[in-house]
Amino acid sequence: MTEQESGELTVEAVLRQLPVTPRTLRYYEEVGLIAPSSRTSGGHRLYDQETVERLQQILRLKENLGVSLQEIREILDAEQALDALRQSFHQNRQDQDRQLEYTDRYIEVLRHLIEKMDEKIKSVTAMRNRYQERLQKSLDFRENGIRK
Repeated sequence: MTEQESGELTVEAVLRQLPVTPRTLRYYEEVGLIAPSSRTSGGHRLYDQETVERLQQILRLKENLGVSLQEIREILDAEQALDALRQSFHQNRQDQDRQLEYTDRYIEVLRHLIEKMDEKIKSVTAMRNRYQERLQKSLDFRENGIRK
């Protein structure tokens, strides 16, 4: 079965799509962020589209938010929990009490994610402010200090 027939991608195909190295893929597997969906008869790893999308999300989180792999794991776990809660909510359409329970848990997970992001934003903002102060001092020195 070829890549196109199975819908799974080899390591090489993933590397052509995404800016990662083979070592990065192996490391993400070692720490449990991703897993190959199957292996070829020769033992080569294959990745399904869901895993590739998860890998894209990991890369976006690292690049855009500057989060650690542990933080990424927490975010991905929360996303999975949200998906499970959403499914449970829809499966229990007849039980309003259960739907309210799932809704409350959904809200709790979202609040936790937002709190984590707020902490990250606060940290990045503090770092930016320190650099802004240093820039302003340097500009002031350049403007005032050299002319004296």
